[in-house]
Amino acid sequence: MKKKTILKIAVCFCLFGTMLSCLDDFDELRENPNAPRSVPASLIFTNLTPQPTPSFTGTYEDMQYHTWIATDNTSVPGFTNVIGGDFGNYASLRNVDKMVEEAEKTNSQEYIILAKFYRARFYLEMTRRMGDIPFSESLKGVDNPQPKYDSQKSVYIQCLKWLDEANTELGDFIATNPAATLDGDLYFNGNLKQWQKLINVYTLRILVSLSKKANDSDVNVQGRFAAIIGNPSKYPLMTGLSDNAMFEYSGEEGFKQSYQPEQAVYKDAVVYASTYIDLLKGKEDPRLMVVADPTKDALDEGADEATVRADFDSYEGADISAAGSESSSRKLDGDFSFPNEDKYWNFVGQPGIWMSYWEQEFCIAEAAHRGWISANAADHYNNAITASMEWYGVESDKIADYIANRQPYITGDAGLTRLLEQKYIAFAENSGKESLFTYRRTGVPNFIFSSFNGLDPSLGEKYPVRGSYPSSERDNNFSNYNAALISQFGSENNDVDQVIWLLQD
Repeated sequence: MKKKTILKIAVCFCLFGTMLSCLDDFDELRENPNAPRSVPASLIFTNLTPQPTPSFTGTYEDMQYHTWIATDNTSVPGFTNVIGGDFGNYASLRNVDKMVEEAEKTNSQEYIILAKFYRARFYLEMTRRMGDIPFSESLKGVDNPQPKYDSQKSVYIQCLKWLDEANTELGDFIATNPAATLDGDLYFNGNLKQWQKLINVYTLRILVSLSKKANDSDVNVQGRFAAIIGNPSKYPLMTGLSDNAMFEYSGEEGFKQSYQPEQAVYKDAVVYASTYIDLLKGKEDPRLMVVADPTKDALDEGADEATVRADFDSYEGADISAAGSESSSRKLDGDFSFPNEDKYWNFVGQPGIWMSYWEQEFCIAEAAHRGWISANAADHYNNAITASMEWYGVESDKIADYIANRQPYITGDAGLTRLLEQKYIAFAENSGKESLFTYRRTGVPNFIFSSFNGLDPSLGEKYPVRGSYPSSERDNNFSNYNAALISQFGSENNDVDQVIWLLQD
């Protein structure tokens, strides 16, 4: 050991001994002055805020927007666990409680109010996947390590109550504190009014997801929806694209899109899926030319590139249900369309969307189409499509032609299917798993499956409809876990094809 190091150690021990002789309270030695004992509520809020899912990741492969075809990997996407299910949100809920605790120290009411929104969201995101969950007895720690499961219906009712309270209380807070801003805000630069709008759009998302329970008087889906639409001063909503909960990638380290030049393997492996591309082609949708490049075959055979790009037949998606070897061979032959290189192959890509104005408008259009509210369904349908196309930079004359002549609003069952197909198109590579939850609820669009997708043969050609409870519950909370299964499904069956209350007609 070097002399200089030994000397430093000796000096440190000497100083430490002097410190000990001077301290009367030895407990002070247990406190690390470099380890914070509390953090601002704003930092916890930032940590709780969901970041959007980047484009061209596995989440969007699950919804058949794109697929991964690597030359040396002939596997195909597996759809056995697309819903997902775990109890990880309980850790986040404990952080919500901690945020409230810290906010109370500084009388930061905005975080206390927004805690109701996050508390509702974290519980709802678990129950919509799995069904009944520990709720009223959850988060008790050692006081109750084996909480009972509450019915999914009761969870929804209480969470909808919290969402309504969050809107009302935040509106009152803004009225009395018009200059207040929100530190730690990832989306709106501290604008509390934007958060109030987002709470209400999220509420509309949840209410639409309850379409199979529209006539349940206890849940009161139609009454709650009508109350929001009928009172814009109390329940402000988004008015355009500028209200999107959107994260723009800067291209700086740590803030780069995932589909970008430093991930070169993506360039040749990510191709569009036929489910998405065929919908765009069949409807002669101008968004196709924005999001995709023509196939190599089409470009090679065409004399003029501009003409090729303007031809809907120049684009083709991969059959996501085909054997991997077949898809790999066809990709090498130039048969498939890749994401538009100019638009996406860079460090910023397209912004990540958590919730959007077009989702809001599709929710309102669907509610009006179903007769829940008296609003004009066609207006909101048109608003939604227009917003989506404007986000992609489609010219206004093409938007007008599309709405008037190619995909106008129509009534009846065919109209609902058209509306839901348009919602699927608008959700392409954005908004997380909302497209998947819409498909699970409605069966739109028509997804394709095969034995190659690894689905359980007992499921048939369909996705699982729920996520299984974690095995730890069976081991550590068996009686309540078992009672929840029997109460919901009539047997001790934790399978992914069991139909939860949310989806029961």
